[in-house]
Amino acid sequence: MTKGRPLRKLIGNAATAAFLAAACLFAVVPIVWAVLTSLKSPQEVALYPPTFLPHHLTFENYLGAVIYNATYLHYLFNTALIVVIATILCLFCSAHAAHAVARYKFRGSSILMFAMFSTVMIPGVAVVIPLYLLSVKAGIYDTVLVLILVYSAWLTPTLVWLLRGFVIAIPPELEEAGRIDGYSRLGVFYRVTLPLLRPGLLAGSVLIFANIWNEFLLGYSLVQSETARVIQVGIYANLTEVGVQWGRLTAAAVTAMLPVLIVYAFLQKAFVQGLSAGAVKG
Repeated sequence: MTKGRPLRKLIGNAATAAFLAAACLFAVVPIVWAVLTSLKSPQEVALYPPTFLPHHLTFENYLGAVIYNATYLHYLFNTALIVVIATILCLFCSAHAAHAVARYKFRGSSILMFAMFSTVMIPGVAVVIPLYLLSVKAGIYDTVLVLILVYSAWLTPTLVWLLRGFVIAIPPELEEAGRIDGYSRLGVFYRVTLPLLRPGLLAGSVLIFANIWNEFLLGYSLVQSETARVIQVGIYANLTEVGVQWGRLTAAAVTAMLPVLIVYAFLQKAFVQGLSAGAVKG
């Protein structure tokens, strides 16, 4: 019986490793295929059966679809602008709301919290039509402003939940000491509480960036013109009835993936620590 335990452990470890390897392949192979396709010429992309490795490397797809494409660069600028403004707006509202939810209790606070957090469970497709009608009535349809407001409102409940855990972990005595020193409630929040929320704010920034940068449905439904179009919708615009230039399409897609990969590569540790700390403390 004792000899069987190492064997069972070995089999379990092998099964776990095989499952993780399969999951990694499932996630990585499409990305690798897109990168290799973006480095092929149009003639090689159209070959059947397809080739996995390109016979002749070419960067013409990147030059034509990204570097010398003013429309694509405009989409990139729109997306970056929306991400920056929405991140600032979302973090500002979420930090104040999380502090209020964690520190102050009032009649109906539990119902309000439940209603706010339950919006996280609502799929985006369920609110597309109401958001469309509301944006048309408000006169902001097909503008960058509507995406900034919608994305900020969409991600604020998640950030409130995340930052609430950090606020609860901060000893109330620190804020009381600030009040004794003569600071107002807002003064204590900005001078004492907000600096201690820095790990949560950093994790929230990465979360906002990844969600907005990769979002497609709302960007496609609330914006139609090229002047306000975001990068993911701009890539989809290459799929036309005339045909698809797969080399250029994959080059644009690979380029659009790079900002998320770079941000996550540099901030991966802070992001994971912030999410895990917020979940445990909350």
